[in-house]
Amino acid sequence: MSEENVEIVRRSFEAYLRGDYPEAVSYLAPDVVYEVGQELPARGPDEVREKWQRWDDVWDQQETVAEEYIDAGDHVVVAVRYSARGRGSGIEVGTRSFEVHTFRDGKCVHKRDFNERSKALEAAGLQE
Repeated sequence: MSEENVEIVRRSFEAYLRGDYPEAVSYLAPDVVYEVGQELPARGPDEVREKWQRWDDVWDQQETVAEEYIDAGDHVVVAVRYSARGRGSGIEVGTRSFEVHTFRDGKCVHKRDFNERSKALEAAGLQE
C-alpha cells in the first residue's frame, strides 16, 4: 500500500501544478487537516482548495517543484522547493520544505510541513 501512497501524492501534486484543484483535492480525506507553515490549518478539502486559490491571488510566477518522494508506509515525505513573487509587492521569496502526508484507507488525512528534513523524517517514523 505504501508505494500506492507515493503515487497518490505524486498525482495530487501534478494536478495541483496544473491548477486542477478538484482532482488534487480528490485524494484528500473529508476530514483532512492540512498544515502549512505559519498559517492556521485547513480542515477538509474545501478549505484546502480555498487556501490554494488565495495563494494564486497573492503570488505571481509561482514555481513549486517536488524534488524527492520518500515512502514511509502510512506516510509520504516530499521535499519541495517553492519560489514566487508577490503580486502587489514584487518581493521574491523562495524556500524549501519537507511535507509529511499521512494516509488512512488510501486518502491523505493529514499534511504537515517541516523546515528541516530530519524533523519530517522523524515525524514519518524514519531516520536520516
